Amino acid sequence: MKIRMKDIAKMANVSEAAVSLVLNDKPSRISDKKKQEIKKIAKELNYIPNIAAQILAKNASRTIGVVIPDIENPFFSKLCKQLEEQFRVLGYLTIIVNSNDDFTVEKNLIQMLLNRGVDGLIIALSNESFSFKEEQEHFLKEIDAPFVLVDRQVSFSGVNQVYFDSQAGGQLSAEYLLENGHQNIAFMTGDFKVPSTLDRINGYKQALESYGIKVREEYIIETGYRFNYGMEQANKLFALTDVTAVLTANDMVAFGVLKQAVSSGKLIPEDLSIIGYDRLEIADILGISLATVEQNISSLTEQAVALLKNTLIKQKQKTESIILRPSLFKGDSVKKIK
Repeated sequence: MKIRMKDIAKMANVSEAAVSLVLNDKPSRISDKKKQEIKKIAKELNYIPNIAAQILAKNASRTIGVVIPDIENPFFSKLCKQLEEQFRVLGYLTIIVNSNDDFTVEKNLIQMLLNRGVDGLIIALSNESFSFKEEQEHFLKEIDAPFVLVDRQVSFSGVNQVYFDSQAGGQLSAEYLLENGHQNIAFMTGDFKVPSTLDRINGYKQALESYGIKVREEYIIETGYRFNYGMEQANKLFALTDVTAVLTANDMVAFGVLKQAVSSGKLIPEDLSIIGYDRLEIADILGISLATVEQNISSLTEQAVALLKNTLIKQKQKTESIILRPSLFKGDSVKKIK
């Protein structure tokens, strides 16, 4: 049986208007005792307010849109799970949509969410959007709702964003290989157009140069972020016969390389040391102790939620860029060679 406002009004012996004022915390002359009674009745009856009516009354939907590029990637699945949990505690419903790394789809999804009256957005940008930087900037600055970018950052100002220091991540992983005696180190990167990819490459190069090792451009292989990309590009990696170690764009790419290594009769780390990126739990489930750069998703989501919450509540005009520091999980996939 659906409980309506008039049912509460009847039990509390007040008008529906009075119930509406109390449940929506609007100013009124109703006594505190009667307010407590109305709220108690509503709670006992498990009253669920009419959301459509609330939107009209408050111009707020209590919903947050989350736009991600690849729901199949466990990193983004976990990101969504934690965002949903944290927004639910704050009383918001989360709508999660997947752009499949397509900029046109991404724009359409964001517009659909805005048309449905979401109060705010969390956006992990598609890789493809970075191929259209001017259009990307124009589109983001025209979004008529508070939003926070996560994971993939933009270089222009005027937007809220939370992301990890990718240059530090690239440097951390390369230095660990160098410390273990590796000098011929390949890098299977993400999309060259994405700023975080370029930052990781810069970190990798900086580490090599600090050890006096010349950067060899043929060792840098543009790969992408999916498992099948790692498999497809592994043969290009294996053709670099003097390479003893490789950094990968993420753990999914590392898994693809691992699968191809097994098929090619290569042993990890005896024949090839490998470091991933993201520290996915699936590695532990599969019994793979993969060395990897860890990006703490809890820190990322907590900062993003807090930033969006403050923007929604305080209507802040000033935007922030919050940069988090990654760490290294050493695992067992790196061999010490001297």
